[in-house]
Amino acid sequence: MKSKFLCISVLGILLWPRIEAYTQPKPVPVVQKLSLSDLKPMQTYDGLGAVFSYEKLFYDYPEKERNDILDYLFKPGYGASMQILKVEIGYDGNNTAMSWPAHRRSLSEQPNYQRGFVWWLMKEAKMRNPDITLSALHWGYPAYAQTDLQKAEFIYQFVEGAKKVHSLHIDYIGGNQNESRLTPEITILLRKMLDQNGLKSVKIISADEGARVTVFKVLDLLKTDAAYAKAVDVIGVHYKGRPTSFMDTTAYKLNKPIWSSEDGGGTFANVGGAYSWTSQLFKLFVDLKFSASVGWLGTASAYDNMPWPSAGIIKVKEPWSGHYHVGSTVWAFAHFTQFTKQGWRVLQAGDSYLHNAKGDSCGRYMLLKDPKTNDYTLVINTNDKAFPEEGIDLDLIVRGDLKAGALNIWRSNFSQADQWFKQQQSIKLNNKQGRIHLDKGCLYTLSTTSGQNKGTAVTPPVKDFRLPYSDNFEQYKHAGMARYFVDANSTFEIANAAGGRKGKVLRQVVSEAPEMWHYKSRPLAQPLTEMGDMAWKDYKISVDVLLEQPGSIYLSGRFDGKRESSGDYLLEGYWMVLDERGNWKLQRKDLAPKEEKGRGEFVTLASGSVAAIGLDKWANLAISFKGDQIRAYIDGRQVTQVSDKTYPNGNIAIGCVNPKSPGFFSNSKVYTLMQIDNLQISAN
Repeated sequence: MKSKFLCISVLGILLWPRIEAYTQPKPVPVVQKLSLSDLKPMQTYDGLGAVFSYEKLFYDYPEKERNDILDYLFKPGYGASMQILKVEIGYDGNNTAMSWPAHRRSLSEQPNYQRGFVWWLMKEAKMRNPDITLSALHWGYPAYAQTDLQKAEFIYQFVEGAKKVHSLHIDYIGGNQNESRLTPEITILLRKMLDQNGLKSVKIISADEGARVTVFKVLDLLKTDAAYAKAVDVIGVHYKGRPTSFMDTTAYKLNKPIWSSEDGGGTFANVGGAYSWTSQLFKLFVDLKFSASVGWLGTASAYDNMPWPSAGIIKVKEPWSGHYHVGSTVWAFAHFTQFTKQGWRVLQAGDSYLHNAKGDSCGRYMLLKDPKTNDYTLVINTNDKAFPEEGIDLDLIVRGDLKAGALNIWRSNFSQADQWFKQQQSIKLNNKQGRIHLDKGCLYTLSTTSGQNKGTAVTPPVKDFRLPYSDNFEQYKHAGMARYFVDANSTFEIANAAGGRKGKVLRQVVSEAPEMWHYKSRPLAQPLTEMGDMAWKDYKISVDVLLEQPGSIYLSGRFDGKRESSGDYLLEGYWMVLDERGNWKLQRKDLAPKEEKGRGEFVTLASGSVAAIGLDKWANLAISFKGDQIRAYIDGRQVTQVSDKTYPNGNIAIGCVNPKSPGFFSNSKVYTLMQIDNLQISAN
């Protein structure tokens, strides 16, 4: 009996710290009052959206998954529920990672409003949300657009074609080239063209100045140039992470809405991106009184070896598997967009902080109201170091003309994926008063609106891009795009074969080099397209090629097999090069040493010559990789075998370089036209 009692006593002593921990009272939350009454309306809320500038791999997705992703992006009350869709006006040149086709390429050509996927994307968004705002901006100009009049007409024709051919009304159009010098003459001409052709309702945003400028020059120009001020409807700046003091007070005296027309937005891979995006929205709408914000980018739809491949709120880069990943920032969008509409008003809310903890203000809130129905939405961000660990019990007091009734509540803790955008118990306001507990590190939305939905689509699992793979390009429509190919510069389209061959081919179609955007920081200056799985290791590429003009064809394997996290695009990998005279090289593209700045160099591993292939004649190029053994073939004959283990994996790339250019990183006034057919990739 004594031993039994002793065991129990010892057990009690051992467990006492745990029992004490379990029985200690929980910290009492801070009680805080928030009165929503007599709040002054501030700016009109024009909405939240994203720039769509990468979306080729997205377009190539299987139809079911593509529709699921479109729903997550644009369907009201579901997913991101975007209110603004900003698209690129393609100009056949590199934007940041890739190139979108231009609707017009020469003065003699009639505009073609079927090229690319921009029309498809806008129509899909409109089909899901007829009220979505459409905006467009150009990164550059095709070669023919040399005068201000021609440049203004290039922009105008995009708006006109959208309306006449696709029944799409562009609500806002950029009056200035993206992040480039100001061109007021072009903006004024564009305004005249729109007004004279029944498109007065189209508003112009200017000047989309870059994130690194120290002064927004558009503000001074709007003050001093009356014609320019009349032409511009919205001040558009690329704000990024600047302090609020950066915005000149002049902007608020011009009586024009201010948009962050390109801003952060996070990446699908960064959970903390949702917190950053939320904080930026509070800064923009509450501190700076902006009317809209457009995040960069909509989808991460570039290959992982292209510049900034993770930028985008949904990962969409495996069309062969259908796998996609919805990032946390989608739900940061949802906390605003699913509970508001364009035309609501942002209300002045004091200092917009809920609590002061030892001198540190914390717990920001934003209030938006529908001026027609008096519905309102309160967004509260508790992701703040100074926010009490035990949370806050918020006593909410609603007065004035704000709509009476229950408040629906949604909560996100972005540090835990299973806690993104979760509906909570609604609260009923008694005599327009109610209490809600707020945890630290969360985003809350309280709203009189209803109908919100997180979505239930299930993404397919990740799968390797299995070999063999082949494409003879016969399945596509004329001027269409080849599946899985992403053009890094210039445009490769489906065309009729030359050289006495029947059927269709993939053709590099741009003859005159466009006016490139940011050439020095985006150095790729010759036509290049890539495709395939970067995990490929041992395989053989075979492709038929034809030169329409003098130049060199470049075929790459094990092309840049590492994931990028920067703006670099320096073409590492192995390259088979052949010109029309029959001169060939097998090269390896290396990076510059870390201690040196530069783009690296193409190192020749082997070289030689075969009979000249000439122009408008077909030849076959092939490269085989097996371990460290690399073999190159021309027209079925092996021309070299080398041993090199620098690059173990990567996808494929095909390009061409004009003879007046020393390489991919040098400009030339013209590009070499070439054709590609009968692509075959097989495992070794």
